Amino acid sequence: MASLGKFDGVHRGHASVLQRVKDCSLRLGIPAIAVSFSVQPIAVFKPQLTPVSLCTLARKVELIGELGIDTLVQIETDEKLLELSAEEFFKRFFVEKMGVHSLIEGHNFLFGKNREGTPVLLRKLCEKHGIPLEIMPPILADGGEISSSRLRSLIREGQIEAANSFLTKPYRLTGQVVHGEHRGRTLGFPTVNLNEIQTLLPGPGVYACTCQVEGKTYPTATNIGFNPTFGQNVLKVESHLIGFKGDLYGKQLHVDFHERLRGVVPFESKEALVEQMKEDVRQISITNRKQMENQNRQEHRA
Repeated sequence: MASLGKFDGVHRGHASVLQRVKDCSLRLGIPAIAVSFSVQPIAVFKPQLTPVSLCTLARKVELIGELGIDTLVQIETDEKLLELSAEEFFKRFFVEKMGVHSLIEGHNFLFGKNREGTPVLLRKLCEKHGIPLEIMPPILADGGEISSSRLRSLIREGQIEAANSFLTKPYRLTGQVVHGEHRGRTLGFPTVNLNEIQTLLPGPGVYACTCQVEGKTYPTATNIGFNPTFGQNVLKVESHLIGFKGDLYGKQLHVDFHERLRGVVPFESKEALVEQMKEDVRQISITNRKQMENQNRQEHRA
């Protein structure tokens, strides 16, 4: 039982397909398999047009696994692969290499050279090879279909709460902690600077986040912007882990985004900035407390 897709971000639309795969696989007593690509196909021919990913490969594997999928198969994506006709692609991967029992795909599934493989053609190929096929309807929200492109727009605009409503888990940035200018420490709010982030950055702003360190979750204030108060024009991602004391340099951190508190604005003085940062921390602590209460209620109902 398999489904092929990019699964970028593993949003609720993807989840509906993958949960159906899992349900059917349990009923039939066969493995549930998700099939994806090593890189986005557009990156092979038009890398300049490739959208920034919404999650790392490790995060994709984690999220797909949480949906009950047994295996994620990565197809090596190169020019030879993308030159295969839809029928050749279907025969090579689904029939010969994987020997799939049945397929479940989304309503807008396209495959093969020039994306010529439509759901209509897929159904014909499945019938030819005796492979049962189910086409899933779209998942709608706020008057439109949940999709990676809509999700990407929301994240760019800093609409994290709306973006999270499309996702199975809060939006996450993963980065390496590097040395910064240590200015936050002098202001009383030590921050970690995140570098080597491979996924889409939310729009500039101050966000209520959480970050896990050694199994403990810390409410976190994350600033994405240019630090206009100090005249800087380099985009930075800086996080203040509320209540954390320790050295994180060189470590990889996962920061989950929950709410955008405000935009990035210049302040007249360091003192004014510090007062705003105190208010940010207070708001983030309230947000975190509400999230924990909601989570406890959900676990109690379950």
